[in-house]
Amino acid sequence: YQPAVCNSNPTPCNDRPEKLFTVHGLWPSNKKGPDPEKCKNIQMNSQKIGNMAAQLEIIWPNVLNRTDHVGFWER
Repeated sequence: YQPAVCNSNPTPCNDRPEKLFTVHGLWPSNKKGPDPEKCKNIQMNSQKIGNMAAQLEIIWPNVLNRTDHVGFWER
């Protein structure tokens, strides 16, 4: 995922991509109907991430901007 994003994006990656298996995103799904889209009812509370942030930065990185992982997770 990371090298492909860096190679195909018009905005180059600032840091060299890691050759690790990483998460790109999480999407809700519904087995018995249409998938939910643009769910904006509940805001993410980044304070609840707490000590998991360091682990999430490794497995769910923002490869285009490594200084804004939380902003990437909020999308």
